Amino acid sequence: MKKRLFYILLLCLFCAPLAFGAEVTVAVIAPKAGENIEAGNELIAGAKLAADELNADGGLLKHKIDLLTIDDRCDDRLAVSTAEMLSLLNSKKIVLVIGPYCAEKYDDIARIYEEGKIFQIVPTTVALHADDTEKKDKFILLNTKTRLSSDFFQFYNNNFAGLKVGFIYDSTLSAGYEETATELQAAFARFGKADLLAFYPYTSHKSEDKIAKRLKDDNINVILIVGRTKYVTPIIEAAKEQNKNLIVFTNKKNLTPELIDDLDEDTNGLYAMDLADIKDSLIFTETLVNLRLSGTSPEGLEAYSYTALKLWSDLVKQTKKFDYSALVKQAQKPEQQEKWQDFLMHSGKADDVKYTIEMYKDGDFKQVY
Repeated sequence: MKKRLFYILLLCLFCAPLAFGAEVTVAVIAPKAGENIEAGNELIAGAKLAADELNADGGLLKHKIDLLTIDDRCDDRLAVSTAEMLSLLNSKKIVLVIGPYCAEKYDDIARIYEEGKIFQIVPTTVALHADDTEKKDKFILLNTKTRLSSDFFQFYNNNFAGLKVGFIYDSTLSAGYEETATELQAAFARFGKADLLAFYPYTSHKSEDKIAKRLKDDNINVILIVGRTKYVTPIIEAAKEQNKNLIVFTNKKNLTPELIDDLDEDTNGLYAMDLADIKDSLIFTETLVNLRLSGTSPEGLEAYSYTALKLWSDLVKQTKKFDYSALVKQAQKPEQQEKWQDFLMHSGKADDVKYTIEMYKDGDFKQVY
């Protein structure tokens, strides 16, 4: 009884509905505070955009979608408790969970939703080894950070083979880049190039000068740097000051206009890595055009939570029901796989999703991978 009461209290503390009068409820599990708040806000905004679009069209199977946002604070205990709470909840019928974004206890969370017959889609995750999770019923995963490692290595091996690489990353547990580091090390080792890769973890601000000096002393020619923009940009500036010919790979959001202006003539060798954009998917061409005409368009992680809800709604329309087992079965059909091949993966296999790589040249980014 106490445990059940705790879950009810948790619901009151950490979630809030974005719409009223809905008949089916979609829960978005994402951080609303702390270091990952930007990612959380984007995931919530994308899901809301898709829900509003469906509701404006009369709902899904004539049921309006009530969007419930739950802040798990990227805390494993809250993520597990949230899963248990949603599985027990009687006041609302949870038909879909989008998330969580952070989860060390990923296997436990996935199992709880599976046993509770709640359909779960993880639009993108920093969960460690999330792509190793196998579920009895198929699980849909749209992206993991392990793919960043393999795409970076493939591009590096084709264009900069033999140069020494430094992987600079936020090593705090909630950031989730230990997963990327592990996969990157494995990729270099498979090709007998482990000696060309070095790691430079950081956990706080004001580490740029120390890292830049280490990169120079270690004769690093190429860096892949990930983390929060306020940490990443000072490191890039300091490293470029030490070595103007340094080749830099990072998330596109980190290559801000301010950074590019500060680098001035040292912008040579800047590469932006980013998640595949849904604008390239024929499925959403008409939808995205209409959204842009109305003055809105999903950006960043918004595109992935937007896609997650749209993917699920497509399964619902195909089965004409919200039933968990029916949706799982529909997701496994070859025609569904073909239709959503850019996004739909079972049991967390992320082999088909790729990062794009753009090179900064002549004042603009041009896609090279």
